[in-house]
Amino acid sequence: MQLSNVHVLGEGVVLEPTLEEFVNKLALARPEWTFTFDYAKAKYHTVSKSMQHNQLAPDDCAYVTRMDVTQNSRQLGVVSIQRNVSRDHTKKWCLTVSSDSVAHSRQRNNTTKTTNMATAIRNAKTYLKCPSLGRVVYEHATDTWDNYENALNRLEVTIDRGHNMPSVAGAQILLNALVRNQTPDPILLSQFSAAMHNPKFEEALSQYMLAKHMRTLPQGAIPIYLMEGLYAFFTDGELLRGPREVAEKSEPQLVPFEALPLEWQNNLAVLQLMENNEVVKDVGYRRDADHFVIVR
Repeated sequence: MQLSNVHVLGEGVVLEPTLEEFVNKLALARPEWTFTFDYAKAKYHTVSKSMQHNQLAPDDCAYVTRMDVTQNSRQLGVVSIQRNVSRDHTKKWCLTVSSDSVAHSRQRNNTTKTTNMATAIRNAKTYLKCPSLGRVVYEHATDTWDNYENALNRLEVTIDRGHNMPSVAGAQILLNALVRNQTPDPILLSQFSAAMHNPKFEEALSQYMLAKHMRTLPQGAIPIYLMEGLYAFFTDGELLRGPREVAEKSEPQLVPFEALPLEWQNNLAVLQLMENNEVVKDVGYRRDADHFVIVR
């Protein structure tokens, strides 16, 4: 039985029988949830034999042991079947429910485990909860900002580490002569002059200056996330630098493109034409088609 909210993507994979029973019961009880396995992204979550009865999978197939659970594109958690590592040798498998909602229970690693189908279903209904809008936007915003910082670091690294310079010692000798108004060593001066007129150095210096410029913009920048056709962001940038719990309980802005400030619209229009992980001076950064950092 293939339910409309259960999706197993990929050739040669089928749901492990016990997991299939578990997922189907949940899918019928929670039609608003979507259960997905994508072999291209999670090929390691397959086995050749069923967990409960140790039966081989059908010819040229593997059993799927894990499924992501979402609601309106928001991640609720994961359900799976695993080998049971415990002192009770009669329990060779277990059904698991993994979610951040489990964090404050007595379970380990945000995961509940049981060999009882009814208990597993009850755990899923208890712990698989749709996260707040504040939490969703916070996670996307902080992840995008981290990617932006990494992009700036990559722009700076060649100059920071002096990769295009003949030597660090030579640079210090030349600088010492400059600040003391002494005649520089002509051989060193020739070597460094050639290095600094090299197109590779000029490109690296240009990238370095771009990163420094973006870091020191007086108006700052803000991460923004395209979510189901609307742009989501926190107007208070300090929320992203403060306690996570405060940001998750805050209400982010969620507006159509036309409701954004005109300057933001212009910046987004430029970034939508750029490549992923590209920084544009005085405009912002594009992580991908849905995640941006824009200059205010």
